[in-house]
Amino acid sequence: MAEAEIEAAMTQAIAAPGEAAGGDVPEGFVPLRRMSGYMAGFGQLYLHAQRRTLAVRIDESHLNNLGIPHGGMLATLADTAIGMMMSLETGRAKSAVTVNLSLDYLDSARLGDWVEARVEFDKLGSRLRYGTCRLVSGERCLLRATAIFAVLAPRT
Repeated sequence: MAEAEIEAAMTQAIAAPGEAAGGDVPEGFVPLRRMSGYMAGFGQLYLHAQRRTLAVRIDESHLNNLGIPHGGMLATLADTAIGMMMSLETGRAKSAVTVNLSLDYLDSARLGDWVEARVEFDKLGSRLRYGTCRLVSGERCLLRATAIFAVLAPRT
């Protein structure tokens, strides 16, 4: 995801925390401006910056032919969350891109579930950044992800 697009989404919240989607958004989450490109059809994302968490409500567009969220959708959520939280944590000083993403699928979400992508960092270096993410719905851990991001050199 482009750094400028992350910046725009994070700085242009569209409502006060918990006001969107009929009030069924947990306290502290702020809806982000819809993104363009690949992420345009992903659905409404919510940010809880203090908790390093990105979230989404599972809707029909996220489901595969088994009626559960598609694994690629969950991978996208984890990758996006890690990248977005790294950008916030580092003050958006330098762009970084995913060079490795490892996933373990542990459980399935269901239509209507609130899924949170909770991010932690192992190391935020000058060339490589390491992060982990757990997708959770209620008490259930759905996915565990580890990622390595490479910091991009300035374009000349």
